[in-house]
Amino acid sequence: MATRSEQSPNDGGQSDIHPANDLNELTGKHWIRFTKSWFVCDSPRYHRNKDTELHPARYPEELVAEFVNFFTKPDQWILDPFCGSGATLIACLEEGRKAIGVELSPKYVQVTQQRLQRLDALGNVQVLAGDARRLTDPALWQDCLACSDGELPQFDFIITSPPYWNMLHKSRGGVESTHKQRASQGLDTHYSESEDDLGNIEDYDEFIEALGAVFDQCQRLLKPDKYMVVVAQNLRVADGYVVPLAWDLQKRLSRTFNFQGERIWCQNTKQLGIWGYPKIFVPNYHHHYCLIFRNDKGCSRPS
Repeated sequence: MATRSEQSPNDGGQSDIHPANDLNELTGKHWIRFTKSWFVCDSPRYHRNKDTELHPARYPEELVAEFVNFFTKPDQWILDPFCGSGATLIACLEEGRKAIGVELSPKYVQVTQQRLQRLDALGNVQVLAGDARRLTDPALWQDCLACSDGELPQFDFIITSPPYWNMLHKSRGGVESTHKQRASQGLDTHYSESEDDLGNIEDYDEFIEALGAVFDQCQRLLKPDKYMVVVAQNLRVADGYVVPLAWDLQKRLSRTFNFQGERIWCQNTKQLGIWGYPKIFVPNYHHHYCLIFRNDKGCSRPS
């Protein structure tokens, strides 16, 4: 997908953007490329950004750029309520957008701040130390760049990847999994030990409802008719069954938002594990669901 810098008058430039397009700065040719329901994204930055490898479940800046360039225009504000090591903020900065990230872990707040300081990003992007479960608490936004007059901020787009339940606490199979490799290298295998960390909730139904409550609050921060993308994945638990996390999350969030569909993010370079051999089929999950929602208050949603 082309970014602003990749478009030119000879390749469907600004003059070819439809005058009724108030969502983005893409031509019809670039618009239709994005609507394909799957895409491959393997970040080349993993080995350049050693500090972000501390984070056990980061997503690529390139993935964020895909969605930011479709769902926003330059200088618009974007929110990531589960900021992690700052991939959303870095991508927004590179694509000429403004962004706020909220992160519970002091460690990853510091990692993100250090990344932003190296890029001299003050004034355009910001990470706030806070709990995503309290997004509508005015105290969280006291020093926010996107706020004015003491009101809650209003964003043009939300994109995030929340915890995949307690998946990061589990090591699967008897092979040298990524989980075991990270543990042997002294890297984090899960987010934190905090009781406020949603990834530490043991009961699945409680987790889905707690996460849904976070996104209910996001609806108050997202402008009408604007979009939210939530990256999630179905997962196999140690007991041998698959938890349809992405689908359950879609159903829960559809109480508040209008579900618009999904794009499937595929990973080609992720390590394969021979999990069930030689007796049982166990898939290698190398794809995630990028669930796309719209803040359409007037839409009719299934009960």
